[in-house]
Amino acid sequence: MKLCVDENLSDSASDAGSIYDILYGGDIKRLIPEGRVIKNIVINGTEYNDLLLDADKSKTFKLSDRDEIKIATMSQLDLLNGSIDAAIAFLKEFKNGIVKTTDEIRWGNSIGGFKNFSEYLKGLTTFVQIMEKISEFLKVDYNNLVYEDKSIQSYFNDLERILASVLSTQVEQDYVLLADVVEFELKPNIDIWGNILEDMKTKINGKINAGK
Repeated sequence: MKLCVDENLSDSASDAGSIYDILYGGDIKRLIPEGRVIKNIVINGTEYNDLLLDADKSKTFKLSDRDEIKIATMSQLDLLNGSIDAAIAFLKEFKNGIVKTTDEIRWGNSIGGFKNFSEYLKGLTTFVQIMEKISEFLKVDYNNLVYEDKSIQSYFNDLERILASVLSTQVEQDYVLLADVVEFELKPNIDIWGNILEDMKTKINGKINAGK
């Protein structure tokens, strides 16, 4: 088995039975330079980055002596910036879905509008997961992190309350109220989250650059 980390060949994968053994085994810490994390993983020419997020799936991905594995790393700052950028990109797409939903509902396509909106709502799970990873990386409690005199956790609470209202309108099939909640409560909340993330990114990069 051939294992390369940032183009450096290693023989540490000779006894690995699965990708899990490589990604979560003790040897990987020795192979990856200090201050860097795994960016992507390519096996026999195919990218399998989903295995980085799914430990159970990586356990079922068995390896053979003929496999060639290439791992690329990046700095922790690059990871953090990439995570924030991904969250910002999602929020922009989500906002477009909000506008489309309210337009469809107010033009009479209530059921279709909410059905499309439901697909966007599913993506909020990914957004929350990204924010949790950022919290873990920065080792901060969102109750103690403040934006405009209000804790980040409070903004999470606001989002949770608004989504509860959205689901309530679905149950009651009150699509006029849904359009109002989405436009006048959810949309402004999403705008705030975009500002929060931009502010976090600016402060984090400024702090790190100041420490160099």
